[in-house]
Amino acid sequence: MSFKLKTILLFLAVSLIPYALTMFLVGNSFRQELYDAVTQEMNTQLHLSVERIDQHLLTLHNDMAFLAKSDIMNDVYTKDLDRRISNALLSKKNDLKIVGDFYLTDPHGMIIASSDFNTIGKTNRFKSFLSVNVYSTFSTQPIGILHVRYPVENFKRFFSNTQQRHYYIQHADGTTSLRPSLFQDSLKVSKTLKNAPDLTVVLEEKKEFAYRLLYKYELWFILFLLGGAVFIALAAYFIATHLIKPIMTLSNTAKKITRTRDYTQQVHIKRDDEIGELSRSFNTMISGMGHALNEITDLNQEIEETQREVVFTMGSIGESRSKETGNHVKRVAEYSKLLALYYGLDEEEAEMLKQASPMHDIGKVAIPDAVLNKPGRFDEEERRIMDTHAALGYEMLKHSNRALLQAAAIVAHEHHEKWDGSGYPKRLKEEEIHIYGRITALADVFDALGSDRVYKKAWDDERIFSLFKEERGRHFDPHLVDIFFERLGEFLAIRETFKDTHEAQE
Repeated sequence: MSFKLKTILLFLAVSLIPYALTMFLVGNSFRQELYDAVTQEMNTQLHLSVERIDQHLLTLHNDMAFLAKSDIMNDVYTKDLDRRISNALLSKKNDLKIVGDFYLTDPHGMIIASSDFNTIGKTNRFKSFLSVNVYSTFSTQPIGILHVRYPVENFKRFFSNTQQRHYYIQHADGTTSLRPSLFQDSLKVSKTLKNAPDLTVVLEEKKEFAYRLLYKYELWFILFLLGGAVFIALAAYFIATHLIKPIMTLSNTAKKITRTRDYTQQVHIKRDDEIGELSRSFNTMISGMGHALNEITDLNQEIEETQREVVFTMGSIGESRSKETGNHVKRVAEYSKLLALYYGLDEEEAEMLKQASPMHDIGKVAIPDAVLNKPGRFDEEERRIMDTHAALGYEMLKHSNRALLQAAAIVAHEHHEKWDGSGYPKRLKEEEIHIYGRITALADVFDALGSDRVYKKAWDDERIFSLFKEERGRHFDPHLVDIFFERLGEFLAIRETFKDTHEAQE
């Protein structure tokens, strides 16, 4: 994270965090007050409705008790029972304006009087909401039971329902009645009826309606909060930017120097404080670094040139032990670079392969002269010894961290591997063989076949070309063979340019 960003964030933290925390506490307190106010208002409305219902139920109960004790109930013993008592019950029903019926049953459950004349004489099958015993005024013995069938629909007149708020009844078993609709997200308050403990009145309201003022407040609160935060953030940005502008000038100059490697650049900050002293020290340091870098660059170039000379010389030493000329390694180097470029390697990598390829036979320095310079073919044991030169060369070079010597180690190790996997020392095949090994293999064989050796005479070109075509996809990478024949003129030009001395004299 940049120093500029850290400074801005520090200013924001110092200013925004206390601001946001204060706003949050104030807003949360006000929000809770609104929540409580909404709940309190709903509880007040519910309480009023429940009080009216309870008062109505109490009146109903008192009226039934009065009827049960009235003289008319002695008509149970008279023949005009169904007329006088039933008319009285119907009159009471109409007075109370209820849905349902009053009815009187005998001790055996037979309806002997009812506000619904059609039920008289039938067995009671109704669920009683309230019931009161009727006693004879003569014998004080129970002569019947006065009931009222009182459906919950009677409570509707006490409810003031809207699309956003409604009342309903919840029974003791958890079922509900008179619920107009289901709200997906609602706020509820409830209260049990004193005079009907099995029933609970619930007032339900949509949250979006109940908290409409709260949501409006929250929207304005958020806008105010964001506005304040933006103002503080802008102020923090401008203050922080002004304070760290000299530091940013130093930083930008350092980045530009790193990108352009132009150490002549200087920063110009005219201040007498620590920042000014820092800028002057920075200019002195950059100037010194420029001189030092020039010296290091010169030294690196000298080291790289020396390294290339050493590698080429070591390659020449390896070839001279097997009585081969120094021009062999030069030709192999040129062939390798040409193949690398046409294969698709970039100029830098192709040049490195050119410098490394002379080391392909460095392992031969460890092969006994009797084997290395034997005229004619090797026997089995001599061939085994000779084939170890690839692994020996790799062991000599593999420990270096230098890219050039690492490339040379690969070349020394894999230039005798074959595309079909029949080569040595690891029997790698196809693209398991590093491209450096595949390129050097073709370059080395082409030059070796066209040059005299202690064990053979040079081949003519037609024989070499015929062999390359036969070994395409067996010994050599097919793509490299195609490149060789496509650019044959360039390879022959290199061979002619670096012809061995005795060949030139002939």
